[in-house]
Amino acid sequence: MKHIFVINPVAGFENAVIKLSKLLEGYKSKYDILIHVTTREKDAREFSYEYATTHPNEEIRFYSCGGDGTLGEVVNGIVGLENASITCFPCGSGNDFVKSVGGKERFLDLDKLFNAKNHKIDLIKVNDYYSLNVTNVGLDARACKFANALKGKTKNPYTLGIIRALFTGLTTDITIEVDGEVINPCGKLTLTTFANGGYMGGKYFCAPNYKVDDGIIEFCYISPVSIITLARLIKKYEKGKHLEDKSFEKYLTYKQIKSARLYSNKEFDLCVDGEMFVGKEFSVEIVSGAINFALPE
Repeated sequence: MKHIFVINPVAGFENAVIKLSKLLEGYKSKYDILIHVTTREKDAREFSYEYATTHPNEEIRFYSCGGDGTLGEVVNGIVGLENASITCFPCGSGNDFVKSVGGKERFLDLDKLFNAKNHKIDLIKVNDYYSLNVTNVGLDARACKFANALKGKTKNPYTLGIIRALFTGLTTDITIEVDGEVINPCGKLTLTTFANGGYMGGKYFCAPNYKVDDGIIEFCYISPVSIITLARLIKKYEKGKHLEDKSFEKYLTYKQIKSARLYSNKEFDLCVDGEMFVGKEFSVEIVSGAINFALPE
């Protein structure tokens, strides 16, 4: 097997390239290792796709060394390629997806990581892009947009992103259909998530019933609320209590779904695992067992 470490040098892990290169020196006599350091946006996606498609008879495992953005790029590079699998050596500031598959520490033991077994897990297809973790619109998508601009400048970019997003308004004009049913005839929302994993924004447990291999999207819609109501609910939402807390009953719609359509008469922000997209319409659907993900014991 070829073991390819795709390292994002600007991820949260300080001096990731130097530190990882030193760690891997002791393994090169035992494993066939290649290190690729990204130099620009979409590099990880383009490199992983090109390498996997030009070596179709070689079994390849890609190790995403960065945060959720790097992981998402490699996923989109190798999706549909049976000779390729992916795992993660988490170096980012958030690392949301690994929280859903055992936690960051599980993926920092290189001995176990090299011997990890592949598991088929789901992806959420958003138009032509694939989400491993969470896709969202509304307040949290705008918060992510602002947080991306603050990365490297503060220790809590998502929290500051939420504060900035609040000044742009609590309500977004988007109509949502899930499995053919319009959820919000009013055409408005405060926030909405489509989740495969459970966490987003570094600490928000947005989908407490998640499973990464059940062929289901965890859909959570919160209708327009006042800032006072949001302040009262946000801590419970952060801890994943929103599905059981009666104070959410007036505002929350939760469903397990297969597909959705989002549309508006004006452009809106949509966040896919931290990557931002802008448009007037998006389709969302689950793709069961779409990718081989290596999980260490």
